[in-house]
Amino acid sequence: MQSIIRILKLNEPKKGISAKTGRPYDMQDAECLLLKDTGEIDQVGVLDIPRALRDKVVAGDFIGTFALTPDMASRKIKAVLTGLQPYIVGKTPPPAPAKSGGAQ
Repeated sequence: MQSIIRILKLNEPKKGISAKTGRPYDMQDAECLLLKDTGEIDQVGVLDIPRALRDKVVAGDFIGTFALTPDMASRKIKAVLTGLQPYIVGKTPPPAPAKSGGAQ
């Protein structure tokens, strides 16, 4: 799935030891806007940045590609950022890549 996002600010990485599990963690997030195709603000929120994309994330407008995955602690299904492509607001977003197989 794809969404138009505006990354406003990349927050500092957070590192530490989980009080709950005793395991180390290393995470980073960004302050973002979800945009409509017209460039209007749809939603405001914080986006978790996967380790593989941390060096690539900067402020700007992007088409974000997401995959669904279960959260290990809550078991809730959530969207996880898998890719970013620069985007010009107002331009028609490219179609999402076709997936082969899977549920219909």
